[in-house]
Amino acid sequence: MSEDKRTLIRIPRMRTLSEVYAYIKEADPNTAISANYVRCLIISGKIPRVKCGKKYLIDIDLLQDHLVKCMEGNG
Repeated sequence: MSEDKRTLIRIPRMRTLSEVYAYIKEADPNTAISANYVRCLIISGKIPRVKCGKKYLIDIDLLQDHLVKCMEGNG
């Protein structure tokens, strides 16, 4: 019997800065996180970005991971 060895690939959930901020606000309408804070994380290189045409895209899951690490004191 042959075992199928497929590797699951996580497709990044890439969003623009405004889409990322809208996602954060939807998840927590009273958040203290600002769009400018997210922009600073991107500019500083703490959150990777990908240029797509004239826009930069951010993986929303990587941003969430970063924020969780910051809350745990590891960021």
